[in-house]
Amino acid sequence: MKKTFWLFIALLVAIPAFAQDDGGGGGGGTLAGGGNQVFTRIDAVNPMEPVKAFLQSKVGITLSADQEKTLRPQVEASFQQIRDLAASVTQRGAQAQEGGRRGGRGRGADPNSLAALQSGPTAEQLKKINDDLMVKITSGLTPDQQAAFKKYLNGEIKKAGGFGALKVTMEEAGAPLTAEQEPQIQGFYNDDAQERAQLMRESQGKPDSAKLAEIDRATMSKVVKVLTAAQRKALLDSRAKPQ
Repeated sequence: MKKTFWLFIALLVAIPAFAQDDGGGGGGGTLAGGGNQVFTRIDAVNPMEPVKAFLQSKVGITLSADQEKTLRPQVEASFQQIRDLAASVTQRGAQAQEGGRRGGRGRGADPNSLAALQSGPTAEQLKKINDDLMVKITSGLTPDQQAAFKKYLNGEIKKAGGFGALKVTMEEAGAPLTAEQEPQIQGFYNDDAQERAQLMRESQGKPDSAKLAEIDRATMSKVVKVLTAAQRKALLDSRAKPQ
C-alpha cells in the first residue's frame, strides 16, 4: 500500500540568506502552522510547483524560466532529503498507530502529522534542510525580488514574536543587535520558551493568561537591561504601534 506523508515546511527560515547580505548572523526561526508552508505533501510529482506557487501567492514573485531551471535541481535535492527524513520515522509512526488501534485509540490518529517531523530528534534536521534550501532559493532571486521577499518575511517574523521579531525590529530601526547582545538575548528567549512549555504541560494545554503575561514581562525586563538607549526606544515604539 502506498503511504502518503504530510509535511508542512515554514518559509521563514529563509532569513539567514538575507542576514548574510546585511552583514549579520542568522536570526530567523521556523513558524509552524498558519499560511507560510511551501510543501504540503512530500509525494508531490514536481516539488518546484509549491515553491513557485508560494512565491507568487505570498509575495507576487514569478520565477523566470532561467531561474526555475537553475533552482530545480537544488529544490529537488532538498525535497528528496525531506522524503528520506520522513521515511526514517515512518516505521515508528506506523507502529505507534498500530498500537493505538489495538488499544482502541487509533481512530482519527495521524502518525505522519506535522508533529511527526517538527518535534523530537528530526526537528533540527528538518530546519537545516530548510535553511540550506532557502539560502539557495533567495540567492537565485533578482535584487528587487529579494527586497520584496525580505519585506514579506520580516513582517511574518514580527507577527511570530520572540527573538526573531526583536532582531528584525532593531534592524529596521537602524539599531541592530550586536554580536555580544545576540547570544545573551537568545538565551533569554530560550528560557522563555522552556517556561511556557512547562506551563503548558502543567495546565494540560490551557495556560493561565496572567501567567503567560508574567513570563513575557520577565523576559522583556531581562532584554531591556542589555539594550542600548536607541534600542530601548525602538522596542518601545514598536510595542506602542497598533497590531
